[in-house]
Amino acid sequence: MGRALYNGDMKTITKEFSPVVSYDLSRLGDPERLLFFDIETTGLSAKRDMIYLIGCVYRRDGIWHMKQWFADSAGAEAELLVHFFLFAARFSLLVHFNGSAFDLPFLEERASRHHTPVPGRMPESLDLYRELRPLKKLLGLPDCRQKTLENLLRTGREDPYDGGQLIRFYRQYLRTGEAALCSALLLHNEEDVRGLPALLSLLSFRDFFHGSFLPGSEQQTGPEELLVTCRSVSEILPVPCRFRSGSFLVSCRESGLTLRIPLLEDTLKYFFGKPADYYYLPEEDRAIHKSVASFVDPSHRKKATAKTCYQKHAGRFIPLPPGMETDLPLFYPEYKKNPPYAEYSEGLFLDAAFLQKFLLATFSG
Repeated sequence: MGRALYNGDMKTITKEFSPVVSYDLSRLGDPERLLFFDIETTGLSAKRDMIYLIGCVYRRDGIWHMKQWFADSAGAEAELLVHFFLFAARFSLLVHFNGSAFDLPFLEERASRHHTPVPGRMPESLDLYRELRPLKKLLGLPDCRQKTLENLLRTGREDPYDGGQLIRFYRQYLRTGEAALCSALLLHNEEDVRGLPALLSLLSFRDFFHGSFLPGSEQQTGPEELLVTCRSVSEILPVPCRFRSGSFLVSCRESGLTLRIPLLEDTLKYFFGKPADYYYLPEEDRAIHKSVASFVDPSHRKKATAKTCYQKHAGRFIPLPPGMETDLPLFYPEYKKNPPYAEYSEGLFLDAAFLQKFLLATFSG
């Protein structure tokens, strides 16, 4: 059960709750010095619009608490800000969703307009939106809104409203004082701020895809596909996922990762550097070094160009992810036609160093 306190035109609501948090909070610091917060405003302009609600959650003695400051009138904004700043100064890290671009600048501007004193040392900041934004491309999400990420975690919401509707609700509430409108406003903020600790588990995706992996197995499942398995050294994902990254199909569950890689059996070209040092033999469709070409009839050779300075090689090849660094020779169907290919040899992905470079490039592309 929660309780509400009234201080003039400001209402303070506090309650205990039990979120599902699978992420180790100590990785961010002292769990009891983390403050998760979110603000609600009457618009997007900090110069014209006001903050009417601030919600936060935090832990005390192992118990999660939620606190909300609600402006019962437009004149209560300054008091709202004072209470939040004094409370936030007790913590070492502010955790928010897109607060770097919106919430924090909005708070600063409104505090400046009210000449509200801001504590000299505010906590450091962690923006979950910025940390989790790479998941949008990686997992093929339609957007990186908080509700979309919550859907990925399969967490439900009671609140059906968006920000535009809530602005209208608050303006109507100022006129009517209708309790149902107040409840809707508080619920939206409550679900936003209570959802933040749960979103921390998605940091496991970030750490998973950029962490270290141990080789598992590799097997050719058909003439055109290689199946590679491995597992994360330190991360366990909160939910399974499956997505495509370039030429590769990725499936993840808990600490395991499976990579489906296309195999190409063909004849590709290896391009030499410094074409000026080579001659091209049209009849043989290959380039040779000028030290050897001096023995070839001049009528059967021509100076090589970047596009004709190659040797052909037949074999089985795998595409490499963009930007992967490797000492292996690179092969192409044609000059500068990506992706580059490497010749596949059995056991290639059992080499931990090669596997790590391959995965890092795959997830960074």
